[in-house]
Amino acid sequence: MDTTPNQRLEYLYKEYVRLNDKAESLISSTYDDFKSLGVVGAVIIVWQPISEIILPTIPKLDSSLFLFLGFLSLLIILGLVALSNLIKQSYSWYFVYNLQAYEVEIKKELREAEDSQVFNFNLGKGETRFIVASYRLAFRTFVLSFTAFITFIPFAILCYSSVFYAALYLAISLIGFTVYLQIFKRVLKQYSSHKFLL
Repeated sequence: MDTTPNQRLEYLYKEYVRLNDKAESLISSTYDDFKSLGVVGAVIIVWQPISEIILPTIPKLDSSLFLFLGFLSLLIILGLVALSNLIKQSYSWYFVYNLQAYEVEIKKELREAEDSQVFNFNLGKGETRFIVASYRLAFRTFVLSFTAFITFIPFAILCYSSVFYAALYLAISLIGFTVYLQIFKRVLKQYSSHKFLL
């Protein structure tokens, strides 16, 4: 299909806006996941009082086991939310890569110099060393803080109830955290090695 330069620029821009809207929607969705993590984290704090209310209604249930299973369920939910968030982040990085291609073409159509800042938002993300280093630092700090919270508070509470369940919870939590970090490192390595430069 033959198009004039203005039509081509219009098509490119429309697609650029469409992809950008999808990327922004995905990024907003990842922030909503952080809210979910906060809610589940808050439930961890109140789980022991909740279990003390529920346990008298089921007299045959072992209180230590019930407490352990509750904390374990919350840990699994947090793990699934964190993994789905990682999938969304990977997908948003894919959008950034595609947006860069449109920025290059739009700059050509506008006859902008390569070092021009016009349509350079996602191309600027090609400076991966700085971005990956700052992202990695911020993300690691968040994950370590949150992991310490969801690991050691339940561990301390379970120590008063059953040392066996406390040790089991600690082991499961640390294994899950290690697996998550390995997956995150691989995803980030692919992002940083790709460099998002065209």
